[in-house]
Amino acid sequence: MKLFDPIPLRTIPPNAITATAMAFGLASIHQSLTGEPNVYNAAWFILISMLLDKLDGSLARAIKGSTEFGVQFDSFADSVAFGAAPAALVYTVATTMAPQVWGHGQTLLGLPAHHVAGGLALAYAVLTAVRLARFNVMTAVLGPYLFLGLPSTLSGGLLASGFLASLECGLLRSWPAFYAWLPIMLLINGLLMVCNLPLPKLKMSKRLPWRVAQIVAAVAIYGVVPLQKGFWVVTVLLTAYLAVGFTYLGPRMWAAVKREAAQPDA
Repeated sequence: MKLFDPIPLRTIPPNAITATAMAFGLASIHQSLTGEPNVYNAAWFILISMLLDKLDGSLARAIKGSTEFGVQFDSFADSVAFGAAPAALVYTVATTMAPQVWGHGQTLLGLPAHHVAGGLALAYAVLTAVRLARFNVMTAVLGPYLFLGLPSTLSGGLLASGFLASLECGLLRSWPAFYAWLPIMLLINGLLMVCNLPLPKLKMSKRLPWRVAQIVAAVAIYGVVPLQKGFWVVTVLLTAYLAVGFTYLGPRMWAAVKREAAQPDA
């Protein structure tokens, strides 16, 4: 009996990236919940995790390092980085930047408001785990081109980039009430993660105009996040993708999948 299982060398790089993404997620939680929270760093670390999450899968496929272990490990990392970390971020932002609604001493629905905010954050983290488990089970059914519901990676990235973009745009001064809505946005994102709305995966398109647009968007996101400038670009690109995907491309592709499944075998 071997003390440890052998590890194929080609699986180490993608799993190391996954572990790094998870570490940034844990660091984000610490930044949100420490005695003197740094919500800017907490949000930025979530975006770093998002970039790494997209990178590990691409690298695994490129070097033929994909394994079932890697799939499950990625889900655990996603649950931390895009479930627990955004939940901690939104809870802290709501209770510290919108204390008139969510702060200690306030009540909502007859309950302490910060407890309600904590409940919404907990619900989001649980829904993220449900979404990841559901996706792992349904991947073979949906095929390589479709998601059902909002991917956890994009949910976490949208929440983090939206918060950072709001700071860039000065909403803390001009529209501080924005931060009071973040727990509601968190709940909406959680419900979207477990819904049945179809969304196309971010596969590279075969059509040249779409391919060019995808490359430009990827370069913009991977350039903006490390430089910590122009977070609004990330928010706009993610929002545009979700809006077009949920309302137009996803339903069309889902209808095509169902038509193909209904056709009798030749």
